[in-house]
Amino acid sequence: MKRFYITILLTTVFFNLLKGQSYYFRHYQAEQGLSFNSVFDILQDSKGFMWFASKDGLNRFDGYNFKIFRNNPADTSSIGSNVTLSVFEDPSKVLWVGTSKGLYLYNDTTELFSPVKATLNKYVTALKSDKQGNICFIADGNVYKYNKSSQSTSLYSQNQKDPATSMDFSQDGKLWIATFNGLIKRYNAKNDSFMTFDVFKNSAPVISRWIYKIYATHSNSLLIGTSHQGVKLFDIATGSYKDVLTHNADKTSIFAKNFVHYEGEVYWIATESGVFVYNIRTGAYTNIRKNQGDPYALADNAVYTLARDKEGGTWVGTYFGGVNYYPKPFTSFDKFFPRNAARSLSGNAVREICKDQYGNLWVGTEDAGINKITAGTGKITKFIPDGVKTSIAHTNIHGLLPIGNELWIGTYEQGLDVMDIRTGKVIRHYDEGDGRSKLKSNFVDCLYQTKDGQILAGTSSGLYRYNKLTDDFSYFQDFPKYEHYMSILEDDRGMIWAGTINSGLISFDPATRQINIYKNEPGKANSLSDNFVNALFTDRDRNLWVTTENGLNRFNTKDKSFIRYGTADGLPSNVIYRIEEDKAGNLWISTSKGLTAFHPKSGKMKTYTKSQGLLSDQFNYNSSYKDPNGMTYFGSVNGMIGFNPGHFIKNTVVPQVFITGFQVFNQELLIGKKGSPLSKSITYTDHLKLDHDQGTFSIDFAALVYTDYETAEYAYKLEGVDKEYTYIKGNRRVFYTKLAPGKYTFMVKGANSSGVWNNAPRKLLIEIAPPFWLSYWAYAFYTLVFIAIAYSVFRYFNDRAKLKNKRRLQAMESQKEKEIYEAKVDFFTNLISIAQSKPEEGLLDKLNDFIQRNLSNTTMDVDQLAESLNMSRATFYRKIKSISTLSPNELINITRLKKAAELLLSTDLKIQQIAAQTGFTSQAQFTRSFTRHFGVTPSEYARNKIQV
Repeated sequence: MKRFYITILLTTVFFNLLKGQSYYFRHYQAEQGLSFNSVFDILQDSKGFMWFASKDGLNRFDGYNFKIFRNNPADTSSIGSNVTLSVFEDPSKVLWVGTSKGLYLYNDTTELFSPVKATLNKYVTALKSDKQGNICFIADGNVYKYNKSSQSTSLYSQNQKDPATSMDFSQDGKLWIATFNGLIKRYNAKNDSFMTFDVFKNSAPVISRWIYKIYATHSNSLLIGTSHQGVKLFDIATGSYKDVLTHNADKTSIFAKNFVHYEGEVYWIATESGVFVYNIRTGAYTNIRKNQGDPYALADNAVYTLARDKEGGTWVGTYFGGVNYYPKPFTSFDKFFPRNAARSLSGNAVREICKDQYGNLWVGTEDAGINKITAGTGKITKFIPDGVKTSIAHTNIHGLLPIGNELWIGTYEQGLDVMDIRTGKVIRHYDEGDGRSKLKSNFVDCLYQTKDGQILAGTSSGLYRYNKLTDDFSYFQDFPKYEHYMSILEDDRGMIWAGTINSGLISFDPATRQINIYKNEPGKANSLSDNFVNALFTDRDRNLWVTTENGLNRFNTKDKSFIRYGTADGLPSNVIYRIEEDKAGNLWISTSKGLTAFHPKSGKMKTYTKSQGLLSDQFNYNSSYKDPNGMTYFGSVNGMIGFNPGHFIKNTVVPQVFITGFQVFNQELLIGKKGSPLSKSITYTDHLKLDHDQGTFSIDFAALVYTDYETAEYAYKLEGVDKEYTYIKGNRRVFYTKLAPGKYTFMVKGANSSGVWNNAPRKLLIEIAPPFWLSYWAYAFYTLVFIAIAYSVFRYFNDRAKLKNKRRLQAMESQKEKEIYEAKVDFFTNLISIAQSKPEEGLLDKLNDFIQRNLSNTTMDVDQLAESLNMSRATFYRKIKSISTLSPNELINITRLKKAAELLLSTDLKIQQIAAQTGFTSQAQFTRSFTRHFGVTPSEYARNKIQV
């Protein structure tokens, strides 16, 4: 029991030691989109955007993308200089930027800049705001204030004598300035004077008294950064100071450039020799420096600026290394890997992890031997083969088992070593041999000690027991020979379980000597999911868990069946390695695609990946360990992580979601450009009108969270298209294609890494105008055209009806005339027939002969007819009228038409020829006369064979 408590104590000390050194940074440099790697100032604005003032442009960052503002000589509304020195947001949420050529006000709606004219071509730094709302700054050594209401610039004091290098306002609103000659000054507004304090008078002499930065703390003091004497702490109440950090470990002087409050009494200090994390109450500090080759270390020691965001993360601006971000460790994973200055392991492929009775952590790798992490100091000692008999046999370690003062070491094809933990020397070695009590394989894959002290060795050719009396090994006779054993476990009932490669799971009951073998049975869902068994684990409820190459299994002792879990249940992969259980009953499961926390009773799963601090998403076989204090370790192909789930903190910051980009046919919409519907930034646009041919577009959005930005979750929908929200992770751009004209509302909301949602979605009304031929004006035009056409159609059919009726009447009249005329013709014909039997027969014959002989004579008239019958005109007229009721001219005309009709039917003569032969003066006269009397034209008559 005493040893147990000692182990707990050493574990706690060991864990706290490691925690104190855990600073893992994320890097943003030119390769990630930053405009320039020299960053002079950092700000998070009230909306959550990060701003970086760099040597080549101003950067706005949303956690994913950089938007860069640079000077454009052809655009007077662009920022005046690419050398941006200071960035500040005033209480009214207006952004101000100090540059090498003046002070500029930024309009976030239009994304345009306006200069403060009085500052043009001045070097503007140290932007602040006083209690009156003035924008205060240093320009060319003088402290100025800009009155926003009057838009006037003036000196803050007429009595400033020494050039100012820095300034700040203390908690009581008093202005403090620093100088090149080691003085700090407090301004008295009543009499426009300064009270001066020399912060070098009680210090050792230095070659320069340059004060680079002053910073007002939360405890009525000033932190003072100097070029040659490090950091000083000035007590405002007493007017006294003390030197708190003056020299680096190599005795060089510290050049302190900036400060930021971290939490409590802890402040971060930016220097030319990295970052110092300093407690102003206790004086304790840690120096964070660049470590060449460590991808998580500070990228550059020349640190110029610091800022802390709303989530508690710290941003570090450097001169050569861009921006470095230290996220608040809500889910803190300590990292052990090669090139890590504090925790440098010998290799990457971590296989075995265990602790000895002294609290030392032993880490076996598959590529570089064994590492011992000493309890209390965290010192790492590496053990690799060196040819000496007392060194380990191989770099590829596959089994570790601490027993008292000995560490048993299984290797890949190089046998088994036993090391004296106290000396670090190998004291025994076991190889494959031919004897009955020899190992039959040099590949020792796993080692296990049972409750009664038996040492078991799983090899590629069987399971063996160690014989202490004879110091050798023998087959565990009850288990099948020649199998490759990957894992061994003794449960609370004394059953021994063994996992094999491709031969399933084997159990042995020592009491009954009964062996059971469990394998995958195709088509049987309650059988073992795969025959390649990786590891075995029993939880607090005595459930046996089996990890395989194709899923996780929970054994049901009642019916000897298995319940399977896989990707369909929320696991990131079906390749499952190891399991550890935390105090809350969560199973921590390592896989080939991340680490999953699984609560068996609720079924909830949460997966952690590299984006949340893991070294790799792919873990390794037989590689995990949990100590009595809850500290849990898992090995991966890129090193080892350590964490305590009980120390995880929920991120309660509700993320603000903004629309950050809008593309039409993959072309970003620009503000105020030709063809662009944007008159202001898309971030602040609530209503967007698009042309009919802009119905294919994409939308970018971002939740302004930075701690675990890659794990932020989003939900979006487009009302008018989507019925429900679509939930996505990782992707922040959605596409819509060929939307019809109409009104749509795009809505998006986001959640942080802890699943805290912003339930007030960001909305954007998108109105797609119809094409001009479908617009309201077009429909009005179409209506008018339709009315005109309808009216024209009505008029047409009305006029046609009228014409038809007119023609019908004309036809009826014509038909009537025709009938009368035909009657006359018939009467004349009948008359001739009757007259042949009467005395007038000779008269009519003579008359008919004369007319027939002179039919072609166009001048034939009544006088000629009367003369041919030797009658006077009057006698002839009365005679003919009395016989036929026809006048002589009618008789001549009827005879002509009768003959013409006969010729039309019996000859191929042309109408003109027939007209001439029948005595008409012209074809037109003939056609009119014929049509009037017969109702049809001569051509129609001939075509239709009409006969009168």
